Amino acid sequence: MTNPTAFGIETGYLKMEDHPPLGRRNLMNLALLLWVPVPAVGCCLLLFGWFPEGQIPADPGLIWPESFDQAAALLLHHPVLTVNLLFFLFVDIQFFLIALVQKSTWLIDPYWTLLPPLMALFFFTNPLSDPSQSRALLCLLLLGIWSIRLTGNYFRRERWRFGFREDWRYAKMRRERRFFVIEQIFVVYLAQHAMLVGLSLPFFAVAFFDVPVGFTDGFLFVGACIGLVVAGLADSQLDLFMRENARRQDSGEPRIQILDSGVWHYSRHPNYFGEICVWWGLWLIAAETGWGVLALPGPLFVTFTLFRLSGVPMQEAGLEARRPEYAAYKARTPAIIPRLFRFKG
Repeated sequence: MTNPTAFGIETGYLKMEDHPPLGRRNLMNLALLLWVPVPAVGCCLLLFGWFPEGQIPADPGLIWPESFDQAAALLLHHPVLTVNLLFFLFVDIQFFLIALVQKSTWLIDPYWTLLPPLMALFFFTNPLSDPSQSRALLCLLLLGIWSIRLTGNYFRRERWRFGFREDWRYAKMRRERRFFVIEQIFVVYLAQHAMLVGLSLPFFAVAFFDVPVGFTDGFLFVGACIGLVVAGLADSQLDLFMRENARRQDSGEPRIQILDSGVWHYSRHPNYFGEICVWWGLWLIAAETGWGVLALPGPLFVTFTLFRLSGVPMQEAGLEARRPEYAAYKARTPAIIPRLFRFKG
């Protein structure tokens, strides 16, 4: 089976026969995947247990600490600073060094869906946090479903193989940019640092500012759940589409060029629509605390990225040239926000 390509780079489902699941490389990359969060988790456990319960000193302020106790107090009282420091050390730097050795940025792909829950847990388990239990539950439930869905999609696409290829967009940059080996610290890791920490800020607001849940929160929760349902349907329908094309290719039948059924009939990227609904819903739930309003850059950045950067523009680049039917599909179907009353033509 030959996989679909984008700019000559293999996409779609990984060819299983080329990569045995119990092969040395797969097992080593699995061990690496499991190991990389351990240092950060260890640092968090050390920090959270530094002082006896109820004996955390007052905030020393943003000054250079003169002792370990002062440093621990500073980090506990300023969790956003702490999560940025942990991200820089154990994602930006650690993942960058691994990418230099492996010549692949693959590790950031599965962790893109795991880092937001890890950062949310960091905020909620901070000894100084005081969340509304109901609001925290709403946010963690949405985030958990979001993470399980995307993590499952990643491993379904990769057939539970680890590290055999990187995101085709980064592979394209690696092939075309002479100094990508250095640039990747900026375009891969620091860029995702800004986005993922920005997306985690609603959980900081919910964890540290206790405001009771109201009717508006329930309405927003339902809206975000609709986004999750749309994204889940889009993923399942795309999976069936790709499997059918793989079957057709193996049997010598012509491939189906356009997925124009189900939720893909109403939007060219319904999964992006679902993604946007989830993050705006989470932000609005956090904004009810007051301080959550300051987390606005997170959903704005996601929306801008999907509409203008690595979402629609990169996914659709060259599609019309490779698939002549795509121009008509593009003309009658909105990019992301569904047109609910579109009829087949």
